[in-house]
Amino acid sequence: MDKIKQNLGASAAELVLDNQIVALGTGTTAESFIYELAKRCERGLKIKTVSSSIKSYELAKRLNLKQISENEINDIDIYIDGADEVDEKKNLIKGRGGSLLREKILASFSRKVIIMIDHTKLVQKLGRAPLPVEVASFGVNITKQKLEKLGYKSSLRDKKTENGNYILDIKLPYLLEDPKDHHDTIKSIPGVFETGLFFKLPSTILVGYPDNKIEIMA
Repeated sequence: MDKIKQNLGASAAELVLDNQIVALGTGTTAESFIYELAKRCERGLKIKTVSSSIKSYELAKRLNLKQISENEINDIDIYIDGADEVDEKKNLIKGRGGSLLREKILASFSRKVIIMIDHTKLVQKLGRAPLPVEVASFGVNITKQKLEKLGYKSSLRDKKTENGNYILDIKLPYLLEDPKDHHDTIKSIPGVFETGLFFKLPSTILVGYPDNKIEIMA
């Protein structure tokens, strides 16, 4: 699996152009990309990066990637990250790494989004992977109970997010015909900041296989 992530990271790094602002995702696949991006910068690529998490920021800093704050930019050229599931319409479940709110902000303001997954995460319909939902720490138990009344049973992560919130991992009751309907229902509950359902992004999906093949879903 590590070889697949390395190949995905290298393929994604080749899609970055000179003088771009590059948003860095969070997670093990994103880390592979950051390593490969640093190699390209050592060969002369000139970019600036903005990170979705402290972990990605610290890795980029250690690799001498030039970084800027999210508050210094007006737009983003390209956002590159992994995902937990991708369906045939390029809808995503993301957030296992705990940075889904920041990831969604960066992805939504990017001109182009590259998502890297291994072949096992490509599905017909979303819903087998747990759905992370970021919720306020205030009233978290009430929010959790409200979600369960709507059929969304969940478990609470022990660790708070970098935003000071909590994440509930929802076990979806069935595979999703329309992810946006579930997103809208969940997000309408007071205390819910964001769901790990991503859709309508300008996405290219890179799918990695054990034989080193990389499939591109444009």
